[in-house]
Amino acid sequence: MLRKIFSRIYFLIVSVLIAVGGILCISYICQVRPYVVQTGSMTPTIPVGSVCFVNQHISYQNIHTGDIIAFKLGGNATVTHRVVKIQADGMTTRGDANHVEDASLVTKENYVGKTIFWIPEVGNFVRYLRTKQGIIFLVSFAVVLILAGFLLDNGKEPDISDNQKNSS
Repeated sequence: MLRKIFSRIYFLIVSVLIAVGGILCISYICQVRPYVVQTGSMTPTIPVGSVCFVNQHISYQNIHTGDIIAFKLGGNATVTHRVVKIQADGMTTRGDANHVEDASLVTKENYVGKTIFWIPEVGNFVRYLRTKQGIIFLVSFAVVLILAGFLLDNGKEPDISDNQKNSS
């Protein structure tokens, strides 16, 4: 009975991991990239620790006032803010929690894509996985899953068809 419960939990965990991996692979192929929100500039709309999914297929020309976009700021930093004004020389953005507009315009050169959805709190877990403790946890979890798979596989009773194959 305990083996059956453990087997179902194991199957559920592995299925979820495969599904999440598949979704991430498909999103990557479709040029939808996840970004972890590090600051509170978009609260309460997008809380700190959320993961934003940014569609890089949506072109700069298809952005409208009110859209939430991602753009590069000063090299490596990716910022997610709302478009408040569109001019000929670029887009003016502002975080929902900010009282002033961003100093720099978003242009075709630093535009990344349109934020299409976000999942709150998941980014906190992603940030944890990037720490030393998180990597240890991830490796340990993978080892436990692999060992559990071997134990479940070795512990099952052979059925009649397996016995017939072996005696032939």
